[in-house]
Formats: sequence, structure tokens, C-alpha cells
Amino acid sequence: MRHSRVVVGVDGSEFGFEALRQALVLHSPDGVVQAVSVIDDMAAVHAGFGSQAATEITEEARRARDEAARMLAGCPSCGTRLIHGVPSRTLLAVARDEQAELLVIGGRHRSRVAGILLGGTMTTVLHDAPCSVLLANIRRGEVWFPRRIVVGLDGSGYSLAALAVADELAARFGSSVSTLAALGGKPVSREGEWASRVDEWPGTHPVDALDDASVTADLVVIGSRGRHGVRALGSVGERFAHRARCSVLLARTQAPGSTEEPAESV
Repeated sequence: MRHSRVVVGVDGSEFGFEALRQALVLHSPDGVVQAVSVIDDMAAVHAGFGSQAATEITEEARRARDEAARMLAGCPSCGTRLIHGVPSRTLLAVARDEQAELLVIGGRHRSRVAGILLGGTMTTVLHDAPCSVLLANIRRGEVWFPRRIVVGLDGSGYSLAALAVADELAARFGSSVSTLAALGGKPVSREGEWASRVDEWPGTHPVDALDDASVTADLVVIGSRGRHGVRALGSVGERFAHRARCSVLLARTQAPGSTEEPAESV
């Protein structure tokens, strides 16, 4: 998949700027990157603060937009947007309007349950994005580049599509691709041609196996079909995304001709 149309959430945090850096690495050379900074007008109201807090929130979003513009100065087809709204809803709306192929946000860690109940940006985007999602995590002391890619497989069309994305990235960047199919969750059949691509068959739960792999990987790619609300609390992709020690690409697509669902999906 060529990431020709990319939307990035830039909120002024180090995670937001890292999201933009990683988006610039992955996007197609002839593609478009839109960096979106959101002025969350309701944040101060919900927190019980007054106009001073609202002013600070606005200024922070403007500073984030300005820094994003500086980072994009060498990319003529890229741009920035400053929008009033709820961050998660705004990013999703821009992704739909731009027909984005990839939505990138910082992989800031927080409670999964809190994210579901409070509508956290990361959790909401994971569930509702109309396209693939990259959660950009930071590894201290390293400049991110997808040298070591890990793919989680289960034989489904969604996981095979994730493998195809990883193979394409490897061809572009000269990366290594390793695969795993964890046997400690729902039953996974070891029959079929796909099994020949599996490098490891850990006996642990898929979330634990992916978490272990993320310690040394630069990017973990997993297939995603989209789940919402409380149902998503049991999904492998959503649970792993909150634990991952590296960046995570949730490939929201399916291999051509496949109709089956993965054993456990986002």
C-alpha cells in the first residue's frame, strides 16, 4: 500500500511531533501529508477552568501548527491545518474528507478502559478510523526508521494484507520482515500456504507475543477490521496497541478474494 494521502495529528507534545516525523518517512515521495492541530475549545470547560485556560489551549495548538509547518518546509505537497473541535472527531473527519490512506497519531500510553469510557483520542481513532492507523512510539536515543518489521499472522485475509503491507515497506526501505503466529489465544489453524511464511509459533497469547516482539522491532504491523466500544476491549490489536514498545501499524484492509475474519482483530 502506497501511503499517498496521510493525515497526522500534531498536538504540541513530543509524541505528536514524532508522529509527523514517522509519517514523513512512510509517506510516498509524491504523496500529500496534512498535519492537523486541533483547538479543543471544550477541554477547559470540562476541566472547570475559565478563559485563561482556553487561551492557553489555543496558543498551544497554534505553536504546534507552526512547528509542524517548519518540519514540512521541504515538502511542497504537504500542509498544515488548525481546526476547532474535539481532537478525535476532528482527525477522523479530516481523514474521511481527504480520503486518507493513513492516519498517524502519537502512541501516548494510557489506560485502555479510560480511553473507552472517556473517548481518548488514541482509542477512538483506533476504533473508528476509515483507513490504516500508525501509532508512533518513541524509542529514546534513536531516530525512527522501519529497519526491523514484525507482522502478526493468523491465516486470515486481514493478517495476510498486513503481511503484504510489511513486504512492500521492506522493499522500499530494505527492511527485514519477521512473522509470528501465536498459539495461546483463539485456535489458529497451521494449514495452508500462509503457514510457510511464519517464522515463530509462540505458545503465548497473541498480545503477549506481539508485546515481546515489540521490544526489538521498529514497527509491528497487524491486520485490522475495526471494532467499536466495549467489544473492542477483547481485541488483540487494541490491547496490544496500548502496550507496544515500538510503533504499530494497523493495516485496515483485506487481502483480495478473502472474506474470512481473523481469529481476533481490532
